[in-house]
Parts: sequence; structure tokens; C-alpha cells
Amino acid sequence: MHGEEEASGRSYLMLEGTDGHVYHVYRTPEMEELRSQRGLQTNSFIRLRKLSTARGPVVEIKDMGDSEAILTNKAHLRETAREMIRRGVYPQDGGWNGWLGRYQKALVDRAFALEQDKAKERERRKSRGLGR
Repeated sequence: MHGEEEASGRSYLMLEGTDGHVYHVYRTPEMEELRSQRGLQTNSFIRLRKLSTARGPVVEIKDMGDSEAILTNKAHLRETAREMIRRGVYPQDGGWNGWLGRYQKALVDRAFALEQDKAKERERRKSRGLGR
């Protein structure tokens, strides 16, 4: 959701994070530029990262398009699940409904598929070793 504070006129976004929290984020010049290029549309899936630079902090924005499409984007889900597992966080169904619940389920399913693939690969290696 996009909005503007009445008292200050400052523009902001209300974002639902994949962690289930809602964030009030003031729009930056980078966000304004992206909005002028038709980015950051309602129901977009975006990634925000605060970076430190020599000129000070900046916000890196990646607009990944329609949030519904991300639910079937196998490459995104695979990489996200892989990164979470690498950090020691196994995707879990948090019991949410709506889009967030569907996203969490898609990550859990993808993580399970990655684990199955690893198990199959270990079994193949094991059977090759025994066949010698």
C-alpha cells in the first residue's frame, strides 16, 4: 500500500514481509525513481536491502514482479530455500493463510524437493561405490 502522511506530506509504503510483519517504510529517491518507471506496484514482490556506501546508506530495491507469479517461480523458490538451508534455517509453514501461507508452503515444498534430490544423489553415489 502506498500512502502519504497528512502532516508532513512524506510518502511511504506499507509492506508485508515474508516474516509475517508489516513494515512502514518511507519512500526513498530510489523508490520514487522505480515508481516513475511503473515499478513497486501494489501486489509486487520486492526485496529491500540497506547498504552502506561512501556517500552514506542507500536502499537496494529489487522488484521481482507480481507476487502471485513468484509462487510458481521455481528458480526463485529453489534459490530462496537453498539460501535459507545454507544459513541453517529450514523453511516452515507458519500457519498463515492467504498469500503468505501459500508462499511459505511453496518454500517448504521446494526445500523438501531439494532434500529429496540430495538423498537420491547420495544413494546414486553409494550404489556406484558398491558396484565396483
